[in-house]
Amino acid sequence: MFLTQARAGRAAVATAAALVLVAALGACSDDGSDPDKSEASPQSTEAAPGIPTKSTLGFVKGKLQRDRRKQLRTRVTKVVDEWIDAAYVAGDYPRSDFSDAFKTFSKGAAVLAKRDKGLMSNAEVGDRVDTVTANARRLRIDVLADRGKAAGVTALVVLVLDLDGEVQRTDRIAGRLFLGYSGKGWLVFGYDVKRGRVA
Repeated sequence: MFLTQARAGRAAVATAAALVLVAALGACSDDGSDPDKSEASPQSTEAAPGIPTKSTLGFVKGKLQRDRRKQLRTRVTKVVDEWIDAAYVAGDYPRSDFSDAFKTFSKGAAVLAKRDKGLMSNAEVGDRVDTVTANARRLRIDVLADRGKAAGVTALVVLVLDLDGEVQRTDRIAGRLFLGYSGKGWLVFGYDVKRGRVA
């Protein structure tokens, strides 16, 4: 049973902006001209510590060649993994420093996520936890393609964490991240995420 604990109110603003922006991202596409030479396996990408993220490509609206699909999945999974590791799983516990959690977010999304730190990271419980173990990391990537290029991405994330220490519980973080391509690569610019305890 999943009991809802929190949902970001400000995320609704980011979500609305994200949906509008995705529709207009054709000029900000990843042209696929710089292949990622360290591609992950077909189903997952390495993550530490704990289990790797199982990522799949879901719905693709528009045409996107197979090699670009594989490349996109690898890159988007890496962006999401950097958030998951810095915000929840990696690092020594107990700890209170989660300053690196939103490096793969746009400036605006990072500001919102920092305000929602109890939802988007372990910042509110980190100093009362000895270990954090991920026992589920799943990612489905839906793509909007334009003229053979990925123009926007919705990443559906499911993360299940076992917290042990003064705080002992299992949390489930699930929802959507909205990503766009900038000159520096793919960035999260909006989110609609829930966090709750698994009873």
